[in-house]
Parts: sequence; C-alpha cells; structure tokens
Amino acid sequence: MQKVCDVLEQLLMAGVVGKYAIGGATAAGFHGEPLATRDIDVFCFLNVREGSFLVSLEPIFKKLYELGFSEFDEEGIIIHGMPVQFLAASGELEIEAVNNADVLHWDGHTIRVMTPEYLAAIALTVGRPKDRARVVYLYSLQDFQSPKFTEILKHHGLTETWLNWAKSLGLE
Repeated sequence: MQKVCDVLEQLLMAGVVGKYAIGGATAAGFHGEPLATRDIDVFCFLNVREGSFLVSLEPIFKKLYELGFSEFDEEGIIIHGMPVQFLAASGELEIEAVNNADVLHWDGHTIRVMTPEYLAAIALTVGRPKDRARVVYLYSLQDFQSPKFTEILKHHGLTETWLNWAKSLGLE
C-alpha cells in the first residue's frame, strides 16, 4: 500500500491531479480495522481544460504508463499489484471530503484519506447494503466525531436520510 501511496503523491507533485483522497473501504480501514475490498478508490480533482464538457482520466493513465503501469483489472489500473480506481470528485460532498481529507505520514510515506464522517455521509448517498454495513462500522469507531457528522449531514441535506438509517440500523 505504501508504494501505491508514493505513486499517488507522484501524480499530485506532477500536477496530473489537483488533489486526491482515498475513499471507500480502504479509507475506512485506515480509521479502524482493515476491511476487505477489491480495489482502492481514489477521488481526485482533475485539471480540466477551460470550456471542456468532458472529464477525462487520460492524463492520469498517460502518466501512470510513463511510470510503468499499464495493466487494468476491470475498472482499476494495477499499481504495485493493487487495482486502483480513479474517480473524479464530483458533487459538493465528495469535493468537500477530498478538501478535508486527513493527511497521514508513516515511515516516510504520505497518504490522503477521507475522514470517517465524510465516508459515512458518502455511504448514505450511495445506499447499497455494503454501504449500510460501512456506516455501522464507521459510526462505531472511537474517533468518529458525531458533531462533525451532524454538521456534514445538515450542510448536504442528509439529516432525514440519516435519521431513517439510524433508526433501522439501531444506531440512535
């Protein structure tokens, strides 16, 4: 994972991505116990040409090809043996989650990871069964900040959705 993080930082330093944060199950695992996941979700800001109507991941894949990564597994490109899916951060919630990501450092490596509160809010908007399980997991973490989560929910109009989920999941 550390080698993947180094490549993500290279993309950032090269200006291929404006900013990034790991989301999904991989990010959730950084805040507690590791979770099983098939790939690493990387939400990023792309440098889109002025007036363009299309968002393209081509600059990312071009740079990764230059770095020796060209193999794909379904929607993810393999970086040091791990499938990595790049997603353009879209919508106010994802953009805010990337902007407020935790920047973690260990053994000379850097990783940018969405906070548990944003991960839970994003899971609410997706709504798959695994997202419900992820919300329960995140909500139960010792460092989960309920006041921060409440503010995120209010700001993005998700309070009613949360109250329904919390009741059905036995969280409130």
